[in-house]
Amino acid sequence: MRCTGICRGRGVAYLAVEFDLRDQASEVRFFSHSEECVELPIEAYHMATGPQDACRYVAVVPLLDTKRVSVEMRQYDKEGSELCRARKVFSRFAIKWASRFNYKFSYDRAMAMRDIDRSTYSKQIHLTPQVFVEAPTKRQYVIKGYACLPAGDFAEFRLLDGMGRAIETFDLSLGKVEESTALGMPRREVSFTLRIPADGSTYCLLATSTRGNKSGFLCLDAAARGDYAVSRSPLLYRSAGLNEYGARALARKKLLSSIDANAYADCAGPKFSIVVPLFRTPLPFLRDMVGSVQGQLYRNWELLLLNASPEDEGLAAALDELDDERIKVIDLVDNAGIAANTNVGIERAQGDYIVFFDHDDTLDPFALLKYAQKIEKDPTLDALYCDEDFLNEEGEYVSPHFKSDFNIDLLRCHNYITHLLAVRASYAKELMLRSEFDGAQDYDFLLRLVERTTNIAHVPDVLYHWRISDTSTAKSAGNKGYADEAGRKALQEHLDRCGLAATAEGTENACFYHVAYEVADEPLVSILIPNKDSVKVLSRCIESVEQKTTYRNFEIIVIENNSVQDETFAYYREVQERYDNVRVVTWDGPFNYSAINNFGAKHASGEYLLLLNNDVEVIEAGWMSAMLGLCQREDVGVVGAKLLFPDDTVQHAGVMMIKCASANDNAGPMHVFSHLDRDDPGYMRRAQLVQDLSVVTAACLMTKRSVFDALGGLNEDFVVAFNDVDYCLRVREMGKLVVFTPDALLYHYESFSRGADTLDANVERFIREQGKMRSTWSRYYVQGDPYHGPASTVAYYTEMP
Repeated sequence: MRCTGICRGRGVAYLAVEFDLRDQASEVRFFSHSEECVELPIEAYHMATGPQDACRYVAVVPLLDTKRVSVEMRQYDKEGSELCRARKVFSRFAIKWASRFNYKFSYDRAMAMRDIDRSTYSKQIHLTPQVFVEAPTKRQYVIKGYACLPAGDFAEFRLLDGMGRAIETFDLSLGKVEESTALGMPRREVSFTLRIPADGSTYCLLATSTRGNKSGFLCLDAAARGDYAVSRSPLLYRSAGLNEYGARALARKKLLSSIDANAYADCAGPKFSIVVPLFRTPLPFLRDMVGSVQGQLYRNWELLLLNASPEDEGLAAALDELDDERIKVIDLVDNAGIAANTNVGIERAQGDYIVFFDHDDTLDPFALLKYAQKIEKDPTLDALYCDEDFLNEEGEYVSPHFKSDFNIDLLRCHNYITHLLAVRASYAKELMLRSEFDGAQDYDFLLRLVERTTNIAHVPDVLYHWRISDTSTAKSAGNKGYADEAGRKALQEHLDRCGLAATAEGTENACFYHVAYEVADEPLVSILIPNKDSVKVLSRCIESVEQKTTYRNFEIIVIENNSVQDETFAYYREVQERYDNVRVVTWDGPFNYSAINNFGAKHASGEYLLLLNNDVEVIEAGWMSAMLGLCQREDVGVVGAKLLFPDDTVQHAGVMMIKCASANDNAGPMHVFSHLDRDDPGYMRRAQLVQDLSVVTAACLMTKRSVFDALGGLNEDFVVAFNDVDYCLRVREMGKLVVFTPDALLYHYESFSRGADTLDANVERFIREQGKMRSTWSRYYVQGDPYHGPASTVAYYTEMP
């Protein structure tokens, strides 16, 4: 047996071998073993043979951690007796370097071998990964995909370790089996979710046919994991990753190096008073900070430096050397704390806007210019803030915070606004900072500010660089542990001033808070559940609501829609007898999700309506109270829940409207944080925080009856898709908030009720409804989502101003 080629890819080695057949009618079988004689998975694919030709195969083996792997060919006659065997051993080192050589010098040959197992459908199992995410709190990787099998086949799954040994117990969950067609051949597909330890080891998922078809394997070595982490990870906020943002930072640096500052000399607009309290500021930090202000392309500013450590001779000397009439150094007799020190600067400020700036941070040269341009477009703006990142001790820009537009509920979880806050001078001088909240004085200031105005603009660009140093809050919130309690007290006072019956609670994460809203007067909630047959699914839903919900003043209205099974109507009778708060009403028309729910609402008696899919199951008992406490607020029109797939990954943590990159771009609404582990906090912890959003799914959606009636219910032009999107956007148009709460946690067995949109009629309907969605809400397709910026779904690079 001779080796004629080697290549590798995504955890698989492709080994071309050839040999002479002892008997043209003989059967050829392949085997593989490690150096420890552990049998390894192997499949072989016939390339070519002929009377004068050697028999050519490509043997496919997973790239495990073994030092060597053998490929053994055995020939058998018609009676099954072995005629001969041949064996060749390959080292990992040889596979690695031969593969590199062949890709470079025999590319066509390598590509003819590469993925031969993926291009073979007849009598073959395929394992296809679709999602690869890390569950950091559990130190796991989550791999979701599907196994594609020949019709009528079933697979037995095993997980192998890096040496090819079977792992006795492992975390694999399988979904339902669905029939499909590939290349005209009937196939069977089953989804899977595999969890493996994030311990650096290699693992291999093996699917063996019960009917003698070729097995499939998914090898997860370091290289494959790295590839899948890029190509199979959810898109949301990928641009914040180390590599992607590093490229963005380099692009920004190149952009700034080509800017002619004199081109902006004539820019006119408001005057910014930048207030910086100093206390024993390290001189390199001082020079960087002052230099970033002097380097602003917009020149109408003043810099007020409040020196609370005049005894620091080095600092005093550095301040004396500053030669810029726009810089004012104010020596303070005593260090009265950051709030009191800053207030001196606010009082002395002469600008139109007060800008709060920390003594060890830096600004992007465009910061004040972009603020001035924003104010020029809307002179009524009372405050502005921007995106920010961290400046580490190596001088690198890392961990960007791409922020939401003004988001009152997110602000009540933590101070997401932070920097660079610019406030109309009249508000700043009225409010001032309060010393009793030192450590969270900026959070207290913001909470008092938003009680007076919400005319606050977000500039979606990274214009502030928050320095990470040994003493900074940026490096560790624990460095200022007192700030956590100060922030909680500030939040509680804010809730009290707003007249909200709510309690500000601390969390295990410093300076992140939870607001528990009380439910007033126990109003009736009407739960609307459309249903067609699906007794098992519906009964699971109703039982979970009845048995697991602590809030008890609710009714369930099942909206019967063209069921045909006798067991369905028998269940209707039985469930109404068992629970006196369950009713069944009958919709006689064709399926129209919007019309069915509107019909059900006419039979509802509740002050609040809760739209619920029949394939939803309650997990935590306080779900309805959490939704109702928020929905009772005057400013809230809709509340949505956090929904999980049965494999304990996120199905829904809100919906985002994606901006079109061009007129030909599809874009549109998408679920955020999908497929993350249920305990993964997500980007900036937003998968675990109450917040305002543009849209939440109607699979579990609570709304005020008054709002529902005022809007005429769901738009019946949206028969299946986008009805919840349209409703939420209309709620926002009437000035009400759409709020997501992770405190309402449920399972969602998605799409059970109607199946996937695969039939031509369904596809036509979907495209038709999508067209209406785009025409009705075109500004979202052009401007994007106010609560998730452009950096959320694509690599983010700042354009030339």
